[in-house]
Amino acid sequence: MPIAFQTFEKTGIDLYTPKVPKARCMHGPDGLSDISTTHPQYDVRPSFWPVDNPYLNISAKPAHEAILGVLEREPAGTVTILACGPLTNVSRAISTSPNVFSRVGRVVSMGGNLDVPGNTSATSEFNFFADPYAARHVLEEVQKVPRPFEFVLVPLDTTSQHIIVFDRLIPSDVVDGEGGATKLAVQERPIEAFISTLLRRPRKVLRQLGLTDDFEMHDPLAAWYVIRSASAAAAKEEGWQAIKRKFVIETIGEYTKGMCVVDRRGSKEEVGTKRAVQGIVIDHEKEEDTVTGEEHGVDVLLRWPDTKIFTDEMMRRVFWYSRSSTL
Repeated sequence: MPIAFQTFEKTGIDLYTPKVPKARCMHGPDGLSDISTTHPQYDVRPSFWPVDNPYLNISAKPAHEAILGVLEREPAGTVTILACGPLTNVSRAISTSPNVFSRVGRVVSMGGNLDVPGNTSATSEFNFFADPYAARHVLEEVQKVPRPFEFVLVPLDTTSQHIIVFDRLIPSDVVDGEGGATKLAVQERPIEAFISTLLRRPRKVLRQLGLTDDFEMHDPLAAWYVIRSASAAAAKEEGWQAIKRKFVIETIGEYTKGMCVVDRRGSKEEVGTKRAVQGIVIDHEKEEDTVTGEEHGVDVLLRWPDTKIFTDEMMRRVFWYSRSSTL
């Protein structure tokens, strides 16, 4: 699989850009807690990557062209795209060659928030906030009849329910949020040491914001769903379920850019409901409609197996063991 790079150019005109990019504050200028500066042994800049590494195939093409190249080479319907960032490259791939892109098996996107608050603004999740035009384009494409490809959205509503406390992710010997640590009682394995170091900056930022000392597993949960849903029958048996939801993406709102605008009219919500705590009680049956014999809307992952199953498996796969059995 080639690794391709893309500049952060949006697919539309951004009329409102926040003065302080929240992603950079949380994850550093490189998106990885500035780990190349704080821990040079983990330098992640491409110039430091070994040219003879058999697992790294650096593509000279931009990301959307690399996507199309993979879809052209592989048998139709066999490729799943897991989009854990803004949908810019997916949108560009569709626009560049819709026929080639239609060979994709499915697209699973972590992004958006329907019935819970945002995490970048009061109303928006980061990936949709970063490029709302791309999100709108892709979601409009997947609602065409007939559907050009399968698409499942994994929103904050679902991912924010899957958390792991930092004490399980970072050794208790680590005494600050910048990477300084005393000598570890137990020597960390390489992947364990890398991830522990990577998470220290977000932990510090969350503490400064007065939030709970745990980490929401947004992208890992989306990846886990892709793995577990390779077999539709097995996914259904485990408890995964996507529900059709209808909404549009706000692209230019000064305070609502990237918001998933759901028509709340006809909801079951009672007067006085605390949305920030309880979310929105929607009559999902009313959201299902028929267009030429097919339901329209976006498949949104809103039901999942016991969260402990994911947590334990995450710890086992990444760290090979659980540092603590207490959540």
